[in-house]
Amino acid sequence: MTAHFYISQSISQTLTRKDLIPVTSIRISAYSESVLLPEVKAAGIEVRFGDLNKPESLLHAYEGAETLFLVSFPSVGEERFQLHRNAIDAAKKVGISHVVYTSLSFGGQEGKTSGAGVMQAHLQTTEYLKASGLTWTIVRMGTYARLWNNLAGFLTVDGSRDPFEVVIPNDGLNHWTNRQDQGEATAKILANCAQYAGQTVSLVGPELLSITDVVKLYSEFSGRKVNVKILPEADVIAYQAARGVLPAEQLPFLENWTTWHHEMRLGGTAWLDPTMEKLLGRRPKTVQDQSKELFSISNELDTKDFAKVD
Repeated sequence: MTAHFYISQSISQTLTRKDLIPVTSIRISAYSESVLLPEVKAAGIEVRFGDLNKPESLLHAYEGAETLFLVSFPSVGEERFQLHRNAIDAAKKVGISHVVYTSLSFGGQEGKTSGAGVMQAHLQTTEYLKASGLTWTIVRMGTYARLWNNLAGFLTVDGSRDPFEVVIPNDGLNHWTNRQDQGEATAKILANCAQYAGQTVSLVGPELLSITDVVKLYSEFSGRKVNVKILPEADVIAYQAARGVLPAEQLPFLENWTTWHHEMRLGGTAWLDPTMEKLLGRRPKTVQDQSKELFSISNELDTKDFAKVD
């Protein structure tokens, strides 16, 4: 199996500690050693250079592998689908037979259409992969709970920039999901990927909460009263831009960000699925289970995916 371009800590821990796949059967394709976790290096997993921006480099990186675990490129820019296509084309050229691809859970339980900007490259990639002639598995990841404050109007949990107000264009229910739970469940899928060939697997949290619900939980945890305001999209974009929530070069992505909220209002993330609980053998973590992690000042805003990565 080749993983491109990284295996998260939770996935690598599950694979190695539970001996689901021998490390001699895993290879990492990475554009830089800087993205590799110390645990991956210590495990002795083979690493080959592979850069999605340089398709020719992927041929050597993937050569000899049977399965490609394609982690979606961390960007909401227009280049995302092109880079995914580079990986799928390279996999086909070197004889890889199966691709496991990580998508997102916007678009309802079927996930065939979505108005969320962040989903468009995923929908294109899924369509391209299914038409490639390769066998495939699509793993739909629920919204990371750790990104709650990103969706909550870029709220800083330490109150350094916005002490009392969350300003968003829409709200709706979401199945907030623990990243470590997702990693563990994904590792179990990878270890038995033939069993999931031709399937779309959804890994989502165990409950439905709106952004407003999560903000209330944060207020209870922190003792900091925060009000939620829902305003017209143009007003929200102007407000967030004036606050300087993103660097100037990233501000165009605010329009994309507002579409996530619109999707939530339409019910695109207002659904549950029992698959992750079955894979874990236990109930996935709720937002309240993660309170200390999610609502402490260590959970800084993560907006790096809003910029094109060259």
